[in-house]
Amino acid sequence: MRSKTRVGWRIAAMSAVLLSAAAAATAQNVPGSVEITAVGGGYFGGQIYQNLRTTVDTGTTYEYGARLGVNLTEGVGIEGSWTAAKPDLNATRILPEGLTGTIGQLKTNIYELDGLFSLGSSVASFYVVLGVGATTFEPEVAGVATRSSTNLSGSVGIGGKFWLGDHFGLRIEGRWRWVSTSSTSTGSWCDSSGACYFYATNVYGHPDLVGGLTLRF
Repeated sequence: MRSKTRVGWRIAAMSAVLLSAAAAATAQNVPGSVEITAVGGGYFGGQIYQNLRTTVDTGTTYEYGARLGVNLTEGVGIEGSWTAAKPDLNATRILPEGLTGTIGQLKTNIYELDGLFSLGSSVASFYVVLGVGATTFEPEVAGVATRSSTNLSGSVGIGGKFWLGDHFGLRIEGRWRWVSTSSTSTGSWCDSSGACYFYATNVYGHPDLVGGLTLRF
């Protein structure tokens, strides 16, 4: 978790630098224009649950989603975003009676309102993105009754837009995402042996990387 935390701070620092530069730069945004983007890419997981016998990590998988944005000025835009993924839940044994291997999946839906701060030209631009919203987790474990939860979440990242004309463009973006989980002393779900799994930390974090196709009008 320490290495992932360091990655998160590095992304935040890079974002702050670019955000400061964007305030004084001429960007490619067309004020008043609307952008619709379909995205797909990679979800890179981390430790999310644990008990005294087992730790559980989310695996690496694909993700997909959509963005609907409005450019307020040449350098500032806002957008609503939805991202979905279903990573495996991979268990690692701590004690001999613990579990190991893939024990299920975690259905994940992320809903955010994002601010984009851009700098560049009419052909290519780079931006900082800051988002806040909610993330829904729904564990799926065979033979086990689980429940979904919705928690405050947010993200910070950097990206680029590359325009093929007035209306079509390509987009690439990397983010560090965080979710404010419930208390680590509260059981999230319990297996058939009666062992309950708790969130490993009060803040679950993971990176992702996506690319997309944008329609602007």
